[in-house]
Parts: sequence; C-alpha cells; structure tokens
Amino acid sequence: MKPSRILILFLFISPVFTWAEKPNFVFIFTDDQSFNTIHALGNDEIHTPNLDKLVEHGVSFNNAYNMGSWTGAVCVASRTMINTGRAIWRANAIDDRKKAETLVKNGQTWPQLLNTAGYETYMAGKWHVKLNTTDIYDNVRNERPGMPNQTPQGYQRPIEGQPDAWSPYDTKFEGFWKGGKHWSEVLADDAEIFIDQASSKDKPFF
Repeated sequence: MKPSRILILFLFISPVFTWAEKPNFVFIFTDDQSFNTIHALGNDEIHTPNLDKLVEHGVSFNNAYNMGSWTGAVCVASRTMINTGRAIWRANAIDDRKKAETLVKNGQTWPQLLNTAGYETYMAGKWHVKLNTTDIYDNVRNERPGMPNQTPQGYQRPIEGQPDAWSPYDTKFEGFWKGGKHWSEVLADDAEIFIDQASSKDKPFF
C-alpha cells in the first residue's frame, strides 16, 4: 500500500514562554487529510480560514507520510501509531487486547508520557483505536466511533439518471449531524470548555 501524505497541525497556546518552559499544546489530527487541502499551504482553489490561522500561528508538518495500514483504510493505523509511538509493524500488535493492556500499564502511550511530564491531557473526537481513552487521557469528552451514524440513502450513490436522495447538509440523515449539532461544532465547543478549565490551573495542558 502506497503511503499517503497527511497533515499535522500543532498550535502552541501560551501568551509568553521560552522553550525552557512547558508550552500548552493543541494537537489537531484531521482524518487522513492531505496537506494540500489547506489554502495557506498552497491550495488557491479552496478556502480554509480557520486552518490558515493555525498554520500561521502554529507548526505544520506538511511532509509527513503515513506508513500504511493493516486494513483497507489508514485511519485506524495512523491514530494508533500517533498515540503509541510505534511504527506500522509494531502498532498492529495492540489489536491484541493483552498487549494493549500491557502498553497502557507500562505508561507507554503518548498522552501518558506527557502526563508523566506534568501535563493534563484531553481528547475529544474520532477514536477507533484498540485502547480505552479513559485509561490514557485525564479528560475525555464526546469520544466518537470510527464512522458517523449513516442512513441507507448515503450509500450506493449517486445513481445515473436519478436525483441524488442524500445530502451531507440535510440533518435528517444524521451522520455528522447526529444529536442536532455538527461534529465539528461539538468538538470545538468541547475544546473551548477544556481550555477554559485548564487555563485556571498551573499545569500545562495537551
């Protein structure tokens, strides 16, 4: 399987800090989004104003490659590798529940290591990794399954000569609108709540 290029955005949130101190981190990992789908990174055909602000004020790795996957999709593998620090050949091992439990018990995941370094950790959004979020993150809000809730109209479409019965903007089909608010808004609200709470504490946050 050919590795796919992915985009990783880091936003360092801290009014003033030196590199000797511990900055706060906001790590946004979009679902296998390529770097060339961001206006600020060279795509003049689309408009991504909020991501452009993150590019301007954060750090972008626009030459990162996904090593592949043990399934037809790379999303599970990419998130597993990010959270465990393991290459593709070892990351798949945590599909074994006992090996996953050992990894967590030994504190070897990324959020656990940051926690050991004094960070309060937080996660929200799509997970789909064979690790329990509450075992490795201090705070978890609105953990989402691998795929959004869908309806039959969202599949096997469009059919030539027939009007498309499905629309991503129609809330009756739920999907990313399940619960009445789009997932993007839910995650943004969750992050804002956590950052507001964390800002009153002395600990840095991730």
